Amino acid sequence: MKTFFAIFILSLFIVDGVDAQNDNTIILNANIITAVHKGERKQAAVIREGKFIYIGTNQQAQTYKNGNTIIIDAKGKTIIPGFNDAHIHPSPQMPFEHVEHVLKLDTVTSVASLINIISKKAAITPDGMLIRGRGYNESKLGTEPLATIIDKATTKHPVILVHASGHKSAINSYLLSINHINKNTTDPAGGKFDRDASGNPNGICKESATQNLTKNPAIKPYPPIGFDEEVKNYESYFRDLLSYGITSVGDAGADTNRLKIYRALVQHNFPMRFNVIMLDKLLPEMEGGDGTHEADAWKVLQLFGENKIKQVQNDFLRVKSIKVFHGNSLSGKTCWLYQPYNMVNPATGKMDYYGIPYKRSQSALDSLFLAIHRKGLQICVHSNGDREIDMVLNAFEKVYADGNPLQLHHRIEHCSVVNDSIIKRIKRLGVIPVLHCYINELGDLLEPYGDDRLNNMFATKSFLNAGVLPALHSDAPVSGYNTLERWESAVVRIAPSGKALGANQCIDAEDALMMYTKGSAAATDEPAIKGTIETGKLADFILLDKDPTTIPPKQIHTLQIINTWVGGKLVYDASKK
Repeated sequence: MKTFFAIFILSLFIVDGVDAQNDNTIILNANIITAVHKGERKQAAVIREGKFIYIGTNQQAQTYKNGNTIIIDAKGKTIIPGFNDAHIHPSPQMPFEHVEHVLKLDTVTSVASLINIISKKAAITPDGMLIRGRGYNESKLGTEPLATIIDKATTKHPVILVHASGHKSAINSYLLSINHINKNTTDPAGGKFDRDASGNPNGICKESATQNLTKNPAIKPYPPIGFDEEVKNYESYFRDLLSYGITSVGDAGADTNRLKIYRALVQHNFPMRFNVIMLDKLLPEMEGGDGTHEADAWKVLQLFGENKIKQVQNDFLRVKSIKVFHGNSLSGKTCWLYQPYNMVNPATGKMDYYGIPYKRSQSALDSLFLAIHRKGLQICVHSNGDREIDMVLNAFEKVYADGNPLQLHHRIEHCSVVNDSIIKRIKRLGVIPVLHCYINELGDLLEPYGDDRLNNMFATKSFLNAGVLPALHSDAPVSGYNTLERWESAVVRIAPSGKALGANQCIDAEDALMMYTKGSAAATDEPAIKGTIETGKLADFILLDKDPTTIPPKQIHTLQIINTWVGGKLVYDASKK
């Protein structure tokens, strides 16, 4: 093993040299899972100028040897394409001591621990300044973190805790008070304030009810952060993604400010490929809950039309998509369904809760989609419930009524609760489903959907059987971006409780890998340059310690990522951690 790593370290030194792009790198004795066709394996690869120029046998690969060739002996280790997390919400990494640090709550499993971590943050935060947390899970806490609970940690700070879904938030009495939210406050269109038995808001705010809560001028502002520091904080985040074998990401909601950060990262030759899906404002996932999912896609379309957002497509930056919301949350249990949830509606005491209807009409959705499509931009529409998705497909049918001369492949982000009719429509229209794979992390929140719907949720197997290759994504920070955990979840579908959810949708490790690589490349209209290991493609790949297709499915999360390569260059080496 020491010899193996020495060879890789040597290759890093040479590949980063001045003349590296004029040399060949040859990898021999590998177990290459190409993801081109299921079951296809190769022994060797040759890389030049950042691309694979040959994939095949050891013998043939060695014919590419010249005086400056770097030869790497993989010693039977497995190589797979780099992961492409098609839908993720990046955030800058900041230390706990920084006032803008967002508390990570996905591992908090008790009310006492929640109060403790908020109290510690309050002790180092100026009075009146916002404290933010992200990722609370009521199934782990045993209860919703009501305002009365958060108040035990601090009464001197506004506090907002965003749910794991990103579609609801818990706020304290301070924040309720300064926003004048009380018994007489009506629920906004597309949102809801949960209430106690007396009708008073209890601090749980759903969907559009979170809008502008933390924009109140009474809140003490954070000190400004310089652009260079902001870029550095994002670099730290993306460095961590490289350690999980992620070589391409899709930012599923970036505004023009963050687009500047991506341009800076590309200018600095940061080794990550960015697909930027534009939005007119940052989502709650990025701002700790102070945004709204009522984004104005018309405004983004106007910015593209005025060339204030320029369409870009090169090897490291793609800006050709607009994020549209037409639906609510799955794990937050607000998405709109045809049949009621298997839960009591707290507002009526009956089994008559269908979720929160999305307020946009069918005609408004149709006109929006047509305008984006005619501009030559990709539509990436957030939609979870079957009732929401049917409206989306109605709009896509109008989009494609006159054909698709620009060959635009639009997407449904999450596309969670489906049925046979929806799958057939998606296949016929050529729409790409971008599916969650987080049952092993958030599955316990999905019980209210019932077994029938769970059997048609994240329908990876059904889509494959219909001839559709979905893309997979983490939706981080909705679930973690640990690729091995997400990969395993798509294969075994076991919730934290130990219950299998929708076991009929389980797929094998290679199918899941192809969705996470080849499927995600198709979702960005880039199958010609990435997603598989074959001649002419970008040399983005991962070296694993074992073959994921030969180990028990429940051991996928134990795989070790030894190296990550982008454009034929070593960008992560586990031996240097």
